Amino acid sequence: MTDEKDPAVGVSEKRLKEAQKFIEEEEGVTRRLSGWKQQGVTYFAVGMSLFHLYAAVATITTQVLRGVHVAMVLFLSYLVFPPSKKRLGSIAWYDVCLAVIGAGTVVYMLVDFEEFIYRAVTPNMMDLLMGSILIVLILEATRRGTGWIMPLVVSLFLIYAYVGPWLPSPWTHRGYSIKRIVGHMYMTLEGIFGVPIDVSSTFIILFTIYGAVLEHTGAGKFFIDFSFRMMGGKPSSAGRTVTMASFLLGGPSGSGVATTVTLGSVAYPMLKRAGYDKDSAGGLLSAGGIGAIISPPVLGAAAFLIAEILKVSYLQVIKMAMVPTILYYWSIFLMV
Repeated sequence: MTDEKDPAVGVSEKRLKEAQKFIEEEEGVTRRLSGWKQQGVTYFAVGMSLFHLYAAVATITTQVLRGVHVAMVLFLSYLVFPPSKKRLGSIAWYDVCLAVIGAGTVVYMLVDFEEFIYRAVTPNMMDLLMGSILIVLILEATRRGTGWIMPLVVSLFLIYAYVGPWLPSPWTHRGYSIKRIVGHMYMTLEGIFGVPIDVSSTFIILFTIYGAVLEHTGAGKFFIDFSFRMMGGKPSSAGRTVTMASFLLGGPSGSGVATTVTLGSVAYPMLKRAGYDKDSAGGLLSAGGIGAIISPPVLGAAAFLIAEILKVSYLQVIKMAMVPTILYYWSIFLMV
């Protein structure tokens, strides 16, 4: 009895790898973990999710919630994101050390944070050491997850805050000492633990959990099948199916890239059979997928920042986003 591999399975695996490649190019390369290491990371991520679900219904001090959130995300980042694309294998010992040190800087802050926050304007040497380490580790974790641009921009602004007195006009300013910079970034609720972390720890994490549940329960496949059924068998049905599926799948996911590649692996063969050339099919898939950034309920991370900065309810942001979202997808629908 021969053990021959089904060619269709090989093609499907190839498409999944290509889709994963596109997602990683946009959202960062992740490690290929297996065995007990994968289980350990999974259990930690589940524990992190349960903590934030508990925080959604319980009352937790602001400093504690934001600090624990940063510690968990930083710890997980060093386990999941490799230092470079050439090192996608197992977790190295120094990654574990950096993850523990990063979490330790937050634990140091939370041990006696009532006294800690009062020292923000006059930090001691240990405060400066822990704060500097945390800033560097966050920059490195950001580089691993998003590339060089974001940490480079942040570093330039930190340097600008320090070298102000030596800059030419009109960029000159009074300048800030290392104590002032680290104290503000690490020991107050206006630096690292400011509004973005507040939004991330209270809203974004919950919708991330929501999106993961939809993905692993097969809700994405339901949206695609539902769109196929709704559009019927007209000549333009293939394109309209892609548009509708992009709208239904993109809203809950909030990721334009993930929506495009998830839908593309299923819809592209259908578009090809319907007579679409490669450029038209790719353009339609990308245009439909990128609409996830403006589609309720997730709207990407920006929606939560809008709600927090403008001091309006998230429901109001969703209502305001409905009009441009409907017009965007309706215009694609009519073009098809």
